[in-house]
Amino acid sequence: MTIGAMHLEFRLLMDKADSGSAPAFLSTEIDLFLNAAIEKFITKRTFGGNPRKTGVEENQKRRDDLRNLIKNYEAVPNQPNSSNKEGGQFVPLPKDYRHSLSEECVVKGAPTKKVPVKPLTYDRYTKVIDDPFNTISPNVVYRLDYQGDKFELLSTGGVNKYYLRYISIPDPVSMGIGDAPFVNCSLAEHTHREIVRMAVLEALENIQDPRYQSSKSELNEIE
Repeated sequence: MTIGAMHLEFRLLMDKADSGSAPAFLSTEIDLFLNAAIEKFITKRTFGGNPRKTGVEENQKRRDDLRNLIKNYEAVPNQPNSSNKEGGQFVPLPKDYRHSLSEECVVKGAPTKKVPVKPLTYDRYTKVIDDPFNTISPNVVYRLDYQGDKFELLSTGGVNKYYLRYISIPDPVSMGIGDAPFVNCSLAEHTHREIVRMAVLEALENIQDPRYQSSKSELNEIE
């Protein structure tokens, strides 16, 4: 469905063409509702905040919902410096990174073997460091979150290469009004109608329309 078709369906579902009772939303406003719906759609499908309570890989529908946003990425971590934790190396993230699905590393001393990366909280990191009987395994790389554009990888001997499969941030949709470029929705085609309905729901809630609850029930049924 093109962005033009999504706008048309939005207007039809708002009953603008027939009754004239809905507000005359501008194209830029419809873009805002659609982009808000896309954000909510991705979050709900990723983490299970939906009527089915299923996350991104729990059934085929969820995998198909987000398949167009899944990308691969690889990077070389920095050489350790004074800003790093002991055994740590920073690795840059792709600019469109949203959520991690899978992470692996090639560590020094085993150039043909990929080892898994496990997220580590700072509380857990402190306990590992302070416990002489609890050390980092050479068969796993731990990862600490750091700022918004990098992770910190912790290993016993150093990391040569980092591999990431992730959910990317989609480009905002736009009807191309003014200086804005014309941008279609990058999610899978079968999700577009759900996204439009979610956008309509956002609009009805915004104007406190009494049709909000019935529209929400219909959306839950088709989801």
